[in-house]
Amino acid sequence: MGDGSVYDTLISGGHLLTMAGEGAGFVADGAVGVEGGKIVAVGPRAVVEGNATARRTIDATGRLVMPGLIDAHLHSASVIGRGWAQEVQPWMASAYGPLMAHAADADAPIATLWALMEGVANGTTTFGDYDAPMEALVHSHVRLGNRAVVCGGISELNWANRAAWLADGWTPGDPTPLDRAHGEAALAAELDLHERWHGHDGGRISVILGPHAADFLSGELLVRAAGEARRRGISMHLHVAQDVRENEATLRRAGLRAIPYLDSLGLLGPDLIAVHLSTATPDEVALVAARGARMVCCANSIGIIDGVVPPVAAFQAAGGLVGLGSDQAPGNNSHNIFAEMRAVAMFAKIAAGSPLPMPAWRVVRMATIEGARVLGIGDRVGSLEEGKEADLILLDLDRPPLAPALLRPARNLVPNLVYAESGRNVRLSMVAGEVIYADGEFLRVDRTEALADLTAAAIRLQNAADADPTLSGLPIVELTRSGRI
Repeated sequence: MGDGSVYDTLISGGHLLTMAGEGAGFVADGAVGVEGGKIVAVGPRAVVEGNATARRTIDATGRLVMPGLIDAHLHSASVIGRGWAQEVQPWMASAYGPLMAHAADADAPIATLWALMEGVANGTTTFGDYDAPMEALVHSHVRLGNRAVVCGGISELNWANRAAWLADGWTPGDPTPLDRAHGEAALAAELDLHERWHGHDGGRISVILGPHAADFLSGELLVRAAGEARRRGISMHLHVAQDVRENEATLRRAGLRAIPYLDSLGLLGPDLIAVHLSTATPDEVALVAARGARMVCCANSIGIIDGVVPPVAAFQAAGGLVGLGSDQAPGNNSHNIFAEMRAVAMFAKIAAGSPLPMPAWRVVRMATIEGARVLGIGDRVGSLEEGKEADLILLDLDRPPLAPALLRPARNLVPNLVYAESGRNVRLSMVAGEVIYADGEFLRVDRTEALADLTAAAIRLQNAADADPTLSGLPIVELTRSGRI
């Protein structure tokens, strides 16, 4: 730890969940020493305090100290349409796509900042953000001070062409026509983003490539994107088998369901982050895991918009690594990884008809160290270990639902984090040794200003959408106009 005599910051007196080893890594009455943005000491308080003095001490007495949560997949700018795309089928074509097409690119950074603030206040310190225009959105990540692994998305789907599709007889649920020029522009933007932002601020911002889905790109562009990612040694972040629409499109175009199709193109591999797997068969789930791809489960989003339990247990049983994501707020309503922890645990138990699958300790690891590994940054964050970046959070243990904290003969900290905590007890969020949120306040941004900006942007969005005659007949629009919602 540097000269071995002084910590920049000492967090002392709280119970720790380090995520080191195979479980939650509990340490009673522990401490964490931070120097130069990294953890240089972690363990029992008496030992850590005895190693050095500190320039700053954070009293964690009565609190839980743990790694910051990892939201491995979200569409941050979509928060501006929160709650706008639910209880419809097909979801993408009957709500999310046509409504959110009216969100202005100029307003996207405003929405992204609000989504990140929501996550940070609920204990998330790292975001796997998948949205556009990412060149603009990345500034919101930098501004708030969180960690991020970002991509802008590569797609030949262009919602601006929707009126022409309808005129040609396209109906929601049909494979969407592809726009080659749109896809080429998206790939070029993604590569430029990587050149400009990958490794920013000592690696706090990482850039990977995000081909959207098997049905939203031609096979040629999927292969090109994979080649560009592999030349740069970075991951691909891809929606995989999310919807029946995807399988139907690849069957029509290539005679294969989405996962076998991706495998035939050579996209299934250790450099792939496969999101959802909602419609994957057991054999397809096993294939993705066998190829070494990593999975992100967005249990609440997929449960709400598709009524499906993602195959997390099967993927883990096949040896696969899983992280958690909040996905998008139009269909999920929130960016809260505590909510995702509870959902993934509960859904697995309900699906199995047993309380035993998906134990709480495993779910907490999915939200921390395993989520970090899914994003390819597990060597830097996700656990409280010497040499890692000091990304951590503090939670009160003296308020419901975490109080009372019981330690003997059985500890209740981990079960209560998963089945009861909502994020309301998060008191501090730190990234690379810098406190970015404490006691309800953001240290880098003004909450009142951010809300005013978001409100103005939301008004612009609803006015633009309301003026679009082609939205008449959309289920959620008709329910609104009928007064039922």
